[in-house]
Amino acid sequence: MKKIIQSLCYVAVLLLFSCNKNFLDEPQPAGSVTEDAVYATETGVRSFFNGIYRNLRTQWSSPSDVYGIVSVNLAREVKGFDVSMPNGDTYVNDYVHNFRLATFRRSSFTWNFFYSFINSANTLIGGVKKSTTLSATAKTQFEAEARAFRAWCYFELAREFARSYRENPDGPGLPIYTEPTTASTEGNPRSKLSEVYKQITDDLQFAVTNIPVTRANGGLKDIINVDVVKGLQARVFLEMGMADATYLNKAITAAQEARANYPLNAAELAGTITSDFATKKEVLWGFPQAADQTIYYGTPSTFYGVSGIGPFNFFVDSNFVKLFSDTDIRKTKFVVPGSNTGLTKWKTIKFGNTTNFSDFIVMMRSPELWLIEAEAKARLNDPTAGDALFAVQQNRDPNAVKSGNTGAALIAEILKEKRKELFGEIGIGFLDIKRAGLPLKRSDGHPLNGIITIAADAPAFTLQIPQTEFDANKSLKPADQNE
Repeated sequence: MKKIIQSLCYVAVLLLFSCNKNFLDEPQPAGSVTEDAVYATETGVRSFFNGIYRNLRTQWSSPSDVYGIVSVNLAREVKGFDVSMPNGDTYVNDYVHNFRLATFRRSSFTWNFFYSFINSANTLIGGVKKSTTLSATAKTQFEAEARAFRAWCYFELAREFARSYRENPDGPGLPIYTEPTTASTEGNPRSKLSEVYKQITDDLQFAVTNIPVTRANGGLKDIINVDVVKGLQARVFLEMGMADATYLNKAITAAQEARANYPLNAAELAGTITSDFATKKEVLWGFPQAADQTIYYGTPSTFYGVSGIGPFNFFVDSNFVKLFSDTDIRKTKFVVPGSNTGLTKWKTIKFGNTTNFSDFIVMMRSPELWLIEAEAKARLNDPTAGDALFAVQQNRDPNAVKSGNTGAALIAEILKEKRKELFGEIGIGFLDIKRAGLPLKRSDGHPLNGIITIAADAPAFTLQIPQTEFDANKSLKPADQNE
């Protein structure tokens, strides 16, 4: 891991300095730029940041199931309930939960992907702190953004490579790095999961106090701002609240504050999630793509779409489609291409078609925050939990009727609504299975190899640490490997 991180880090420092203010502008080589020059001005540091964000959403590796952040989210999508894969092809090993072992590329890609960005964030923090020309305010704000980004990376790693926080907060977590690695860096051991979450929450708290409210790129939503930080806090606190209910109130507050400037707007769902989605009121964080700068065959429409270029091998479980009423605007996103029947009957046009690979990469939308509030309140037996849920339901379907559910039935309804609202985006169905300790039990809307049942808290929900990490990091012992 450390060798990969080191090489990526210095390539970023030397080459990404030339990124223009708009990350969609193609960077030009600038190999003569030194690290000192990068951290000499706010423009230089912002350019480095732009390079980080651009690498996050562009092609990072190959083949197309390990292209970048979309690959992480799509792998989670197919590991859940609602995506059916009768035709196999790309992501099928994730779909049947047969891609988690230490020697498989899902583990090595996910581990190296997030740790490389952690190292870039650590490098940026160190460079900013050492700068003799940046103002104190600029240093603090850049550090806050980098720490928020680092916290997000550690949270995503914990979701993949550790058991849920609910099971055992003091169980095995992750190696923690807060300084840049070099060729001589000794690898760190696995910290307790509670220590990983302390690092995450400390970083987010520093960020929420110090990060700028407005984005530095003229409004593009690729950059993390204070609202995104609060949204990340809401996600993290909900996870921690499964073991310690005191965090549920924190999740509620963070979710309410994060979404305050991003009102629900059902009309925005009439179109598809393409490049102009960045202008939508509900979007807190995401990455628009230009036609000449995309992840191409890794983009969501390549798999979900019905025309253009791609395998189009993601279908929709017909039982999931039945969850939507005819007056729910989200149901218009499901179509039957031609005379398709059976397991290939339902597709989604939510992400458009691959005519130019310009899907918008969704990272966070405000409906999720309403539903985080609803779930946290439901777990606290707050009588207003159903109100937060109904706010989303009624906005999507003017004929929606409040269920009146309470307790476990209400929580189940909220989790189902999250699947309906965020289908195809961030893998929420799978993430909630693991977080809440639920079994995976698929219906007859899947092919025989996909009709699987996996018990709650099974090892299958956690990736193994890559074998290459064990080979390079002598602090890791065989007993440190996940089951």
